[in-house]
Amino acid sequence: MGTVGGGSGEPNTLLQQNPLQAEVLKLRRRWELASVVNFLDVFGPVIGNDLRLSAEEIEMGLINPDASLARLHVVLLKGLPPVSKKLDESGAWVTELCKKLTVWWPWVAEGKIPLAPSKGEEISKYKELDPSDRLLLLKALCEVRADQHDAVSHIKDALKEGTQISSFRKEAFWRDGKETFYWYDASAKGHRLYKEIITLNSNTEVNGTEFRPLPTISSQWETLASNLEEFSKVAEEFSSSNTAAEVAIGKKIQRDSIPTLEKIHMNKLRSLKRKQSKQALLSRTIDVKCAVSDQVGVRRSKRLAGMRSHTVIESRGLTTNILRQRPIRNSALPAIVLDSDDEEHDVESSPRPGLPSIDSF
Repeated sequence: MGTVGGGSGEPNTLLQQNPLQAEVLKLRRRWELASVVNFLDVFGPVIGNDLRLSAEEIEMGLINPDASLARLHVVLLKGLPPVSKKLDESGAWVTELCKKLTVWWPWVAEGKIPLAPSKGEEISKYKELDPSDRLLLLKALCEVRADQHDAVSHIKDALKEGTQISSFRKEAFWRDGKETFYWYDASAKGHRLYKEIITLNSNTEVNGTEFRPLPTISSQWETLASNLEEFSKVAEEFSSSNTAAEVAIGKKIQRDSIPTLEKIHMNKLRSLKRKQSKQALLSRTIDVKCAVSDQVGVRRSKRLAGMRSHTVIESRGLTTNILRQRPIRNSALPAIVLDSDDEEHDVESSPRPGLPSIDSF
C-alpha cells in the first residue's frame, strides 16, 4: 500500500514540483530525525522546557537554517563544558559545534563528519550542507549532550522514583513478525507514526580457506503520519488491509490516537479563532482611531485657516454655543460686553450707548 508519509511509490513529478516537500520527505525517511525529536522530549527538563520547537519547525530549520535552529544548537552546546563565551555571537555556534563533534564523532556517529573546523569558513559551509548532513550533526550533538552528568543523573533519579524505563527507551508500537516495526511517538513536539523495515544481508569474508558469513543490518525508515488527517487516512487504509497486523494497527490507532489528535486539532482551531478575533478587533480599533484623528485634523486645519468647522464651540471643552462674558476695563461698572469670535467691533473703540466713555472719568 502507498504510505502517507511519502513512500517509494510517490511520483517523482510531484516532488519536482514542490522541492521543499521533497526535502521534508527526505528528512522523514531518516531515523535520526525521530531520534532527535524523542531526545528533546525525554531530556526537556534538563535542557530547558522553554525551548518549544515542534517537529515541523525542526524540519524547516534543517532545510533552511534559521534563528530557531541556531537557538537549539546553542542550548545544547551550553550543556557541554567548557562553555565558550562566544556562543551567543552570530554564527559562532557553528564553529563551537565543529570543535566539539570533531572530538566526539567516532563515539557517537559513523562515517566521516560532514563539517570540520576550517578557520571560520565552517560558518558559511554549514549553510551549504545538505539538510540530511545538518541532521546528522544535530543527532550527534544530542548524543553527546545525553552523555553529560546532568542528563545521566536525570535518568537515574527518575528510575529510582519508579518511572518506567519505557519513558526513556522507546518501544515499538507494533511488530508484525516479518522484521517490520511500527513506532509511535506522542509528545509536545507532535504525534508521529513511523514504519521501519529491517533487512539482514549476508556477506562472506575469506579467512584462510574458510568462508565466514558477515551479516549486515540495513534499515528502511519512513514517516507514515504526522497530523490528524494523515493518521485518519492510515487508520482507514490499515483497517481494510488484508494483513492481520495492519488491521490491528488500524484499530489501535483509531482507538488510542485519533481521539487525542481530534482534541489537539480542536484546541488549535479555537486558538486560531481567538487570535483572528483579536486581530480583527485591533484592526477595527486602529481604523476608528485613524478616522477620529483625521476628523480632528480637518477641524484644526479649518480653524487655523479662519473657517468655522462646526457650530459647537470647542475652546476650553465647552459643548454648547454659549458666549463667554467678561467685565469691561473699569470693574466697578456693572455693565459687561460680549467676548466672542463673532464680535463685529472692538469694545474699547466703540463704547456701548448710554454709558460714559472711560476717558470721561
